[in-house]
Amino acid sequence: MSHVPRVHVLQNFLGADGEITGQITSQIGADGVWIQFDCECTEALPTCKAACCALRGTYLTPEEASSDFYDCFVEEESGLPVLRRDADGWCTYLDRDTRRCSIYENRPQTCKNFHCTRGANVRGWKLSNAVNRHSVN
Repeated sequence: MSHVPRVHVLQNFLGADGEITGQITSQIGADGVWIQFDCECTEALPTCKAACCALRGTYLTPEEASSDFYDCFVEEESGLPVLRRDADGWCTYLDRDTRRCSIYENRPQTCKNFHCTRGANVRGWKLSNAVNRHSVN
């Protein structure tokens, strides 16, 4: 008997025509609980709390690094320019109160290209390592 993950829709986003344009779901499987965002980044923020802004490795293109717009440094291990993090580990451009990017319109290409879970091969954010066991009578 194979285990089929249980998917729960947490939120749907509707277009002007009433059609679903995106959604946030949770998936409970044998390996834990995952959350998936198939929506626009700004729609996911109330749920994800900008978790991507704590990821390491927000690399800049050479043009971005030399623009003097971004607070960056050359990472020792990769030799590449990377956005600076504050002492709390979050991106220096993340507004801690609103959880929004203070330079969103001018964010680096790495940030523009990133989407946390959209795509057929992406599992999502792992929320829990809990293993769910069910008894069958």
